[in-house]
Amino acid sequence: MSTTLIVGTKKGAAILSRGASGNDWQKRFELMGFEVTASARDEKGRYFLAVASPIFGAAIFWSDDLKNFTQLEAAPRYAEGDLGNEFHKRLTGASDPMGERQGPARTVDQIWTLHAANGALYAGVAEAGLFVSRDRGESWQPVRGLNEHPTRPEWEPGFGGLCAHTILTDAKNPDRMWVGISAAGLFRTDDGGKSWARKNDGIPQSVGQCVHALAHDPARADTLYRQDHRGVYLSQDGGDNWRAIEDGLPVADIGDGHIGCFGFPIAMDVPSNAVFIVPLEGFARAPREGRLTIFRTRTGGKSWEPLHGGLPEEFFAGVLRGAMSADQKGGVYFGTTSGTLYGSGDLGDKWSEIATGLPRIMSVRAYAA
Repeated sequence: MSTTLIVGTKKGAAILSRGASGNDWQKRFELMGFEVTASARDEKGRYFLAVASPIFGAAIFWSDDLKNFTQLEAAPRYAEGDLGNEFHKRLTGASDPMGERQGPARTVDQIWTLHAANGALYAGVAEAGLFVSRDRGESWQPVRGLNEHPTRPEWEPGFGGLCAHTILTDAKNPDRMWVGISAAGLFRTDDGGKSWARKNDGIPQSVGQCVHALAHDPARADTLYRQDHRGVYLSQDGGDNWRAIEDGLPVADIGDGHIGCFGFPIAMDVPSNAVFIVPLEGFARAPREGRLTIFRTRTGGKSWEPLHGGLPEEFFAGVLRGAMSADQKGGVYFGTTSGTLYGSGDLGDKWSEIATGLPRIMSVRAYAA
């Protein structure tokens, strides 16, 4: 089995590949100078990489070989005159680090996630919204049922702005989807995007409803795992109800009197039903007590076990919500804000450093062949 990793960083994409018979990773760097925020591969094998620029805005490149890249002429865009959320922090980069040029317009300043399913390519963006392309990115249409949701005036941005960062689909029902928005919560559609219902029952609310990341098996879509601002949760009814699953996890006061396990990424290895998270300090956004530890459940959340074999004893960088992925062949990978990439080929029992010295890692996606 060969594996390809697309590691999105603040200054380009690190492309790592490994053949079926070797352990050495071949590395190269592409799209130098662009902030690479997300990637996806469609059913025909084409790769799509989302980029952000404080000068040129958000765009998408495609490649069939991850060596030659072509920018799509079209990209997700709101209609001129759409009014945005007055509290959303525009991610305009170094040219406006304090977000002072806010303005009233609703704009796409970052593509947080790309997701290919059912012959379509979806993009979750900030300011929070969902777009779909049915012609491999040549044109994009807004999913108005979510983008114009009746509760939109109530949505509150998280620390990184108001962003749609996670898209999940149901392999057995193409009309069913989930979208996670920070800090508006989880939304589900059962009618192909015409209408959306909020799905946050059982999760306490803090500032907004701050879902951080989600994972599931598309073939068993009713079982959802959720890393939230206020802890780790499980739903077994498609998101209708949630309950905490933190037995064995390090929990602490998140900062507002609530006790829970704070973190950002969550990833699932579907064949083994193993789920992985990275607990962090809620205030510092760094590993608990300076020890980088991955936690795994293989019991559907009934219990968790710590995994730190091969990881550094002292570590104070973070792991962002999009920076963890499983290749569905026993490989699990994550990148840190200090530019180090780690991987495991045995579901986390043993980790090794794959790459170091990279720019800040924004996203990690593993693709097996």
